[in-house]
Amino acid sequence: MAWWMNRIAAFRVLAACLILTGVESASAQEAARGDWLTAKVNESGQHCDRRAERREQKTLFVACGAAGVWELALEEPVPRFVRSYAFAGDAVGFVSEPDGRVWVKLQVLEARPLPRAGAAPPAVGASVFPEPAPATPPATPPAAAPSWAAAPTAAPPAPRKVGRVLRTAPGELVISLGALDGIQRHDHIELAIEQADGLAADDPALSREAVAVGLVTNVSGQSARVRLGLNESVPVGALAIPTNAALTASISAPPRVSRLSTLEAFARPFAALDELGGGALLSGTFGYRFKNLHLQAVLDPLAIADVQDKSSVTAVNAGVIASYDSHYFEMGLGLGAQTFNNPSFVLNPGSGWSALQVIRLGALDGLNISARTTVVLFHREFEFGGMVARGQIPVSRGYWLLLQGGGGDVGYGFGEFGLRALLSGNGQAGSKFLTVTAGGAAVFKSAGCSQFTCGENIAYGGPMGGVGGEWRF
Repeated sequence: MAWWMNRIAAFRVLAACLILTGVESASAQEAARGDWLTAKVNESGQHCDRRAERREQKTLFVACGAAGVWELALEEPVPRFVRSYAFAGDAVGFVSEPDGRVWVKLQVLEARPLPRAGAAPPAVGASVFPEPAPATPPATPPAAAPSWAAAPTAAPPAPRKVGRVLRTAPGELVISLGALDGIQRHDHIELAIEQADGLAADDPALSREAVAVGLVTNVSGQSARVRLGLNESVPVGALAIPTNAALTASISAPPRVSRLSTLEAFARPFAALDELGGGALLSGTFGYRFKNLHLQAVLDPLAIADVQDKSSVTAVNAGVIASYDSHYFEMGLGLGAQTFNNPSFVLNPGSGWSALQVIRLGALDGLNISARTTVVLFHREFEFGGMVARGQIPVSRGYWLLLQGGGGDVGYGFGEFGLRALLSGNGQAGSKFLTVTAGGAAVFKSAGCSQFTCGENIAYGGPMGGVGGEWRF
């Protein structure tokens, strides 16, 4: 009998040791899982605020509050994160139905309106809120509640507010959206024109043609001021829609202007070094820009120089040019006449008919280089008459640096650098530009030769300053 009592006591001690070992192991696993969850984040970068757990075989579901429900695969030494499920509220627990379906308990924060000021007071004993709480909770969870295993559904995007252009001015406009519509300074506004389009008859949004994206510079309650880029124009009544698209304003490649006339005039007076006198290079251009055609009449230059006790010198180049004109490229030909003041030594100076060529690479009011050359028919031979080249570099909105020079046997030469500025307007009709330059210029003429003698060549030149303007109408 004593032997059996000893064996029973030994079994009791062994069972107690095994139970204590299992408790310690479970506690260790729970601590490891808790430490792992504290450092883990889901796909949205959220941490788990553990509220409840539900285990199904080797899968663990954790209610993580605002982070939704996390699905974990139970592996050693720590669980492995599989995915998370988002809900319209904080996940705080689980509910099981008799058929085995699982529901997620949600904690939702709500806001309800107070009665308006001046409203009639509620009846005695009545609830202050317009919607009294139900007397008893529903017997079963609502049928519309989502299952924890359902994929999260994204809320539909809020429709974009659409306003209209109320007023326009050069380079800016006013729209009918303001602070009450959520518009803030530095927001981007897409400006579009509605057009009749048979292909988009079922979807009005497809018939909108975006013409610019402007920047909000000032906001009031119901309207906002929007700044446009150079050469951008939007009519009154156009649609105004908030957008995340980039601004269309550009200083290196602003839009091309068309359907307008241009008038340019320039004067470059200079002093003749080592002489008492000087001269000037005068030039002018009048043209019209069609959709892709540019017609212009050019006088460049009318050069005059005179000094004390010596002969005066003149040089002239004029012509009419037609060119193909696009946003980044212009090229054309023309006919005209010019002087030819520097012929070979067996010929006297004179004049002749000329052919002109023009080319431009780059936007007209942006970064570009351009050139104009002439070939003159003189004494039944074609001679190189002259060339003028120009480079334009935009430095900010409405300001450009200029590098220009040229000349030839027409009888003059010059080189200059300067600044071009937009005085008024936005590059469209009604705009005015001012250009000031500094450099040097010269006018010359070969004296020619008679049968036995040659005269003395004439050349006057020195420092030069220039001023000019451009008008668009």
